[in-house]
Amino acid sequence: MLASYVVDSGSPDSLRLGRLEAPTPGPGHVLMRVQAASLDRVDTYIRRGTHGMAVTGPTILGRDVAGTVVATGAGVTGFTPGDAVVGLTTGTHAEYAVVPATHCFPRPAALDAVHAAAVPTAGRTAYDAVVNLAGVRPGERVLVVAAAGAVGTFAVQYAHHLGARVFGTSAPAKADAVRALGALDVVDHYRPDVVESLRAALPGGEVDVIVESVGGTLWSDVLKVLAPGGRLVTCGVTADSHAHLHLGRLMVKGWTLRGIGRPGPEAVACQLREALTLSAVAAAPAIAATYPLEQATVAHDRLEASEFVGRIVLTTS
Repeated sequence: MLASYVVDSGSPDSLRLGRLEAPTPGPGHVLMRVQAASLDRVDTYIRRGTHGMAVTGPTILGRDVAGTVVATGAGVTGFTPGDAVVGLTTGTHAEYAVVPATHCFPRPAALDAVHAAAVPTAGRTAYDAVVNLAGVRPGERVLVVAAAGAVGTFAVQYAHHLGARVFGTSAPAKADAVRALGALDVVDHYRPDVVESLRAALPGGEVDVIVESVGGTLWSDVLKVLAPGGRLVTCGVTADSHAHLHLGRLMVKGWTLRGIGRPGPEAVACQLREALTLSAVAAAPAIAATYPLEQATVAHDRLEASEFVGRIVLTTS
């Protein structure tokens, strides 16, 4: 099968395109013919060999996938060859991929393969943050930090669908796209006066919920607009894994601060199922671009430039 893979850590140019042996489904697994597979920041970490993810041999990248069932392993029921499915696994940037049956679901009719492939990692994370951990309710004020990112775009759409008043932060060039997803206003999070700008944009100068995926000084800044009794969920540290927290303010304000955590397989499956259902009725996931598998290097360059909104997806012919 044709696959995009890495042998040695490096830049996007270190990606290789070639033919590798197609996988076979073991017990409890489903073999899929891949139609679409999205890119994730984790793919760049693996490719570069950072974040403790050094490459030790031919490694096919990719986790999120949509396609059709080809065959099933022992003990798998409920799937028939030709079924349109979406799943979460490893090694999806190829023509075929094996997915645990527990993490493989029928593709909602409202989502085509490209949009469905955008959901598993980012959509599941946003669902857990917005619905499970933050418990967003209708009418609440919700701030999504880095709202143009993979998780951020889903968080804006989900919170908006739930009836919240949604606000976001992003680079100015992405603000209109974030508003189109459901945000009432968007603040430039690169401004030195970001706190003052947020207070001016937010009703009452504060929010009930913050969904945050950046970390660093911005984490500390946005906390200043969290209302008493408010909830903040951290689901990423793309800028910095350290932040400043005044414990006296935490005590007085009565905030709830939660991390996204690392849920077990059963929880991941439940979150993915619910995220697919919500994406099918809320709004189509934001797709920045699609590239054929043969242009995986170009897609990685685009991903690392960060000048896009939503997800980048690879497709196979």
